Amino acid sequence: MPRRARPGYTLIELLTVVAILSIVAVIALPVTQRVTESGADVAADDVAHLLRFARDDARRTGEQRLVSCDRATGKLALQTVKAADASKDPTYGPGEAIRRPGSVANYVVTPDATSAMALVSCSFTFADNATANTVVFDAAGNPVRGLGKGPVREKALRAGAIVLGAGHVQRSVHLNVTGRITQS
Repeated sequence: MPRRARPGYTLIELLTVVAILSIVAVIALPVTQRVTESGADVAADDVAHLLRFARDDARRTGEQRLVSCDRATGKLALQTVKAADASKDPTYGPGEAIRRPGSVANYVVTPDATSAMALVSCSFTFADNATANTVVFDAAGNPVRGLGKGPVREKALRAGAIVLGAGHVQRSVHLNVTGRITQS
């Protein structure tokens, strides 16, 4: 009695499919990695542009500009700095939002909206070793604490960094005492 062939795949057919899938995976993996790397660069550029605009706008207008980081929402925002009632309390705090140039929208950067990058950390250290998640550019464009009471407001920035990340990819935007903004 002759044997009947059963329906199914041979070992050679299965190995051929596995080989083809392996080749496709090896080709596609670096492409997806580049997209993540370029997305990280775009997100870092957005943050650097926000800081540069705040610094330059403070110089141009002669008014202080506040950059604040909110890790809970993952947003960086640009605002004016306003005084409370100076006769009662010499405290300065966040004021009105600044609009993005050529737009009616507030100048807010949300890294994950464009690149899936998240705000990992945001820290500014001042001359008295105090840290904050905000920095103010004074009328000359110098980074200072800018909030609080009296001489505390005028403490110069020692160093600041905003770190963005997604998986193994991280980008940092650094701000130094002179107001220079760099990326790494």
